[in-house]
Amino acid sequence: MINVYFACDAGMGSSALGASMLRKYVNQDIKVSHCSVYKIPTSCDVVIVQKHLSSQVDDRNKYKRIYDILYFLDDKILREIAKEINKMGNNEMLKKEAIILNCASCTSDEAIVAMGELLQAHGYIEAPYIQGMLNRDHDLTTYLGNDLAIPHGEFDVKKYVLNTGIAVMIYPNGIDWNGNLVRIVIGIAAKGDDHMEILSNIAITLCEMETVDQIVASDDVDFIRNILVEGA
Repeated sequence: MINVYFACDAGMGSSALGASMLRKYVNQDIKVSHCSVYKIPTSCDVVIVQKHLSSQVDDRNKYKRIYDILYFLDDKILREIAKEINKMGNNEMLKKEAIILNCASCTSDEAIVAMGELLQAHGYIEAPYIQGMLNRDHDLTTYLGNDLAIPHGEFDVKKYVLNTGIAVMIYPNGIDWNGNLVRIVIGIAAKGDDHMEILSNIAITLCEMETVDQIVASDDVDFIRNILVEGA
């Protein structure tokens, strides 16, 4: 989760209004609050501060991003900031550490369990979600075509999702997935719709078999992550 704070002098007026506006444009997994510029919480990742108070932000290097703006109610600026923050959220949904290369071929059930354990290890789900992933694939295959499967839990186990997240496992030699070849397995844990932007990008990107082949052949996690998150 990314924590965003609007910081004004007292932390009660303009910052509260700015926070309420930004919430309309950011994904659900991004928390937007307000505070005094003199008491920014240690949990803060992104600070949005009025320009005339910018010098009051201590230790600027500890924040992922600081936005100095003239007016908290500038809708155009807030929409632009929201796009950048949502992109940061997408990056957190797919961590480099959650991309595993050169996985040994196995059964589809074994691949789903391995994916569930990877999602759990990164704090996205609790253990019962994994059985829901298996149930979902048994009821309706999660194979999508183009050597891609996207295992995810059924609705009944959504309560076991802790944070929205995505993980990737690459099987160069492929898996027999209900009679279909799968080389890329993308696991999904979603609390809301925050993952839809990155999932849409993945779907568009992996429509091209050339891109699928590039990902499977690559040993560069940064390259794979950039393609899946940004399509670049």
